[in-house]
Amino acid sequence: MLIAFFDSDSIIHKEFVPAGQTMNSAFYEKVLKWLLRRIHRVRPGLHRAGQWMLLHDNALAHCVIRVHQFLAQHGIPVLDPPYSPDLAPVNFFLFPRLKSIMKGARFTDVAAIQERVTVVLRTIPTEAFADSFQKLYERYQKCVVKNGNYFKGQ
Repeated sequence: MLIAFFDSDSIIHKEFVPAGQTMNSAFYEKVLKWLLRRIHRVRPGLHRAGQWMLLHDNALAHCVIRVHQFLAQHGIPVLDPPYSPDLAPVNFFLFPRLKSIMKGARFTDVAAIQERVTVVLRTIPTEAFADSFQKLYERYQKCVVKNGNYFKGQ
């Protein structure tokens, strides 16, 4: 499993969930700590200014009190849209892109898959990331018009 955090420029942090690891609030909190360290290193301006928000889906591990407390303690504002795969950029932008590029490839082991995914993530142009946020805005507008009801995104 891949957990990826990105902004309108590029991937900021990615984490491959170790085999056998359950995606629970304790593990997600660790990932968020790693994310904060990474933001501090690769986007120091954002880190200092505090001008960023975290958009994450409403998966069980993401929405428990422990995670919300961690985010509040670190002053991380959260965009918390209604759950819909159409409002998650990883679902409509990142993972489909990875799948299309890697389709048909054969790998000898998990490490080879992770290496290829890492290479592919690094080759995605900045414009594609920026475009994903424009698409998110457009999709969110559709959601507002539909009063939060499900819609099939394009």
